[in-house]
Amino acid sequence: MPEFEHNLTKTEVTWGLISVARIREYFPGPSEKIIVYDDEGRKYVTKMHSSAARIDGLTDWYNNHSTVEIGDSVVIAINPDKSIKLSLKKETEIYTEEKREEELSAIEIVPSMERLLEDFLEKNLLYIEKGLKLYHDENNIPGRQYPTDVGTIDLLCVDNDKNFVVIEIKKEKGSDKTIGQITRYMGWVKENLANNKEVRGIIVVHEIDERLEYSASVLSKVEVKYYKIDLKFVPKEELL
Repeated sequence: MPEFEHNLTKTEVTWGLISVARIREYFPGPSEKIIVYDDEGRKYVTKMHSSAARIDGLTDWYNNHSTVEIGDSVVIAINPDKSIKLSLKKETEIYTEEKREEELSAIEIVPSMERLLEDFLEKNLLYIEKGLKLYHDENNIPGRQYPTDVGTIDLLCVDNDKNFVVIEIKKEKGSDKTIGQITRYMGWVKENLANNKEVRGIIVVHEIDERLEYSASVLSKVEVKYYKIDLKFVPKEELL
């Protein structure tokens, strides 16, 4: 019985779905029914999304696992009858306060900054381009951390002309490898969502990378934009 481990994103936890992009071949076709079981033997009958590689309609599974958090792992087991079993995998190690503080400072600061940046840009898309709006699909799933067959899009947007804009955010330097990543997402959007609308990409990075600049310079539908973060220390009263 094949098993795969997957870390849950904010979009998945918020909207009751699970991406299966890396293992799409094990699942039914678009919009087809799928049966899901949990560790307690509860049965959930739902369906695949109409185009994206994800299982929709898992709100009851999430409600029955009320301790689930963003970043938790779920083990996806494929049963012989093509149903699946979802097992939530929680961290069981007991941390001392000192160890927790050490991990927070050493590991969690950068991911937190990434989440804060994504939070900010989601709510302030005009800083990237005026007129951009976050895409919502037919199930009202928003375009932040949007799951596809070829990976997860940071921000999937539409512009004033209803054309699609794929946004990939990098916390530090970009890389010419980012070009392959964003064009892969753009190709998927064009094939599955665009319906003859244009698709373009914007890479948002913090540091200049000449390789990225050269790669993007020959692609008319990919643009690189840069951001700068100013860190300021203030007295407590300014935060109240």
